[in-house]
Amino acid sequence: MEQKEQLTTRIPSVSVVVPNLNQGRFLEEAILSIINQPGLDIRIAIMDAGSTDESISVIKKYESYVSHWQSKADGGQAAAINEGISLLPPSDYVCWLNADDIFVNEGLTRMAAFMEQNQGSIAVYAKAYITDVKNRVISPYPTQPFSIKVLAKQCFICQPATLIRREAWEEVRGLNDTLQMCLDYDLWWRLIGRGGLGYLEEFTACSRDHEETKTRNNQETHFNEAFQILKKYTGYVPLNWCFARAAQRRIRAPYLLRKLFEKMYGSTLYIINKFSFNYRK
Repeated sequence: MEQKEQLTTRIPSVSVVVPNLNQGRFLEEAILSIINQPGLDIRIAIMDAGSTDESISVIKKYESYVSHWQSKADGGQAAAINEGISLLPPSDYVCWLNADDIFVNEGLTRMAAFMEQNQGSIAVYAKAYITDVKNRVISPYPTQPFSIKVLAKQCFICQPATLIRREAWEEVRGLNDTLQMCLDYDLWWRLIGRGGLGYLEEFTACSRDHEETKTRNNQETHFNEAFQILKKYTGYVPLNWCFARAAQRRIRAPYLLRKLFEKMYGSTLYIINKFSFNYRK
C-alpha cells in the first residue's frame, strides 16, 4: 500500500527582547501581545535595568513564558537589547519590543509570514498605529514604501513594526551601543547596506506616545545622533533636519522661510518632534 506523504508546516522561530525600566504599568500588555501571537516559536528575553516599580512582579507573573529575564543596571538600551538577543537560543528572526509598545493581534505572525515568503528581504517593516497612554489610536504612523532618499529626510520605519533575519542581525553586529536615541535609525542604514528591506502594508504594532518617552525628553541628543548618522551614511544632513532642529530650539526664521519649510517638510517636523524614533524603556 502506498503511504500518503505527510505535509508539514514550518513554524518560524522569533527572538523578542523587551527592554524595560520602570514601565510596569505598560509591561503586562506588551508581554501578552507577544505570547498571544499564533503560529510562532517565540523566545522572550526581558532585560530590566533595575526597575523600582511593579515591573518585577509583572515579569514573575509571566515567568513561564520567558526564556531569560534579569533586573540589574546595564550599559543602556542598545547594549541590553544586544545582550538579550545573544542570550536567547538561535532563531530565524529577531526583534525588540519596548515595554510601552505592543504587537497587534497576529502582527508579529504576519511579519514572519512575509519574511518566509520574501527570502530576498533581510528585514521587514510594516504599518503601525500611534497610540496614547491608554493605547487608544491617535493616528497611523506615516510609513511608506522604501526609499533611501526619503529615509535621509525622515524615518518612516516604525521600530515596533519590524522584524529582522537573525543572520543579518549577526552580520551587522546588532545595535550600536554608543547611541542613546537613534539606535534603530542607525540599524536601518547598516542593514540596507547588506540587502533589501521589505514593506508590509498591514498594521502590526502600536507605538505608544506619552510624557515619559525618551524621545520627548532628550531631543538635543536625538538631533546630535541623527546628524552624526546622516553624515556617516549619506555624507550630508538634509535641509529639513536643520530646520527642524532650529524650530526645536525656538530659533525664529523669517515668515516666508517658515512657510516654505512647512509646505515642503511640515510632515517631517511633525514626525521628528513626536514619533520618528521610538527608543525608550
